[in-house]
Amino acid sequence: MSVQSSTIVLALSAGFVGLVHSLAPGHWLPVVLMAKARRWHIRTAVLGALAAATGHIVISNGLGLVSIFIGFQFLPELEHDVERYASLILVVFGLGYAAFAYFRHWQCHGHTHHGPKPAKTAQAFLFLFSLGFSPCLAVVPIIATAATKGSFATILTMFLFSVGVVITLITATVLTALGIMKLDHPVLEHYGDVLAGIGIAVMGIVLFIVPI
Repeated sequence: MSVQSSTIVLALSAGFVGLVHSLAPGHWLPVVLMAKARRWHIRTAVLGALAAATGHIVISNGLGLVSIFIGFQFLPELEHDVERYASLILVVFGLGYAAFAYFRHWQCHGHTHHGPKPAKTAQAFLFLFSLGFSPCLAVVPIIATAATKGSFATILTMFLFSVGVVITLITATVLTALGIMKLDHPVLEHYGDVLAGIGIAVMGIVLFIVPI
């Protein structure tokens, strides 16, 4: 196989990995839950998906770059453990967020809606970005292999992986959010952030028990 053909195969493989790996609910469900909790417009939900995708892309591609310099042979042996620890991070983040939201609202009375302020929205985006610390280790050896074909192959592989992640996260977020946002209940309105945190934690537990 020529260098050009192998480059195309590696790049398309990375794009496919990005698409399939990001189908895991642990990547897009937090965005949907956050959008519902904060009554985001669909455009804001898309920005939230982009924030989550960016974190995922930065960490995954970053590990790929690291593997180029230090070797990636040991990563497949640790992949299972790393994914399990990443799922535990989701649990800790989710429970911490739920606890913070609960104690922020527990003295409130009635069903007054707590609409998001700009700073709150920025914090939510940062939270979604941090969920990228659950990396896609499957793309690491692909990036490392692409590096043997040259810088163009490496850049193209990382780019198509990133495109795959963004397409999946935005598509899943939009399609799911359009259905979930039809729900309206005072409990969801008042304790939406708490439920979002719990949902994220539950997803982390599911991923810990059955790694995807």
